[in-house]
Amino acid sequence: MADVRLAALCDHAIVGQDGKVSLIGIFRNISVSALPAQHPRMYLVAILGLDPGAHVVVVELRRPDGSPAMPTPPTISVQAAPGQDVNVIVELNNLNLAAFGDHSFVVKADGEQLTSLPLTVSELPKTPGRRN
Repeated sequence: MADVRLAALCDHAIVGQDGKVSLIGIFRNISVSALPAQHPRMYLVAILGLDPGAHVVVVELRRPDGSPAMPTPPTISVQAAPGQDVNVIVELNNLNLAAFGDHSFVVKADGEQLTSLPLTVSELPKTPGRRN
């Protein structure tokens, strides 16, 4: 059995010495001037309640049409201890964005989808009289 305690996209995530996770700049929208675009850095954070033992967590990004947006999705091996949540923190650098619209990050554990996080990619409004 798996439980999602928290899932978010943010600008930065920190894990303290006590194991507490701090999220900075939680978001679900990215605006870009043109496509293709790269988002310099973001974090996907999921706090999961998993059965004790070893698990494999995979994070996929799907475009609005459902196709995969990352050729090699991040895969994390985790060890769940009885009575303790598992912190999954994935740093995504230079993420390629090739389509406007509603994307989704899908978090899976052992092949089972646990949650989906929306990410909307939209075009920045053009400023009249300004050259790009």
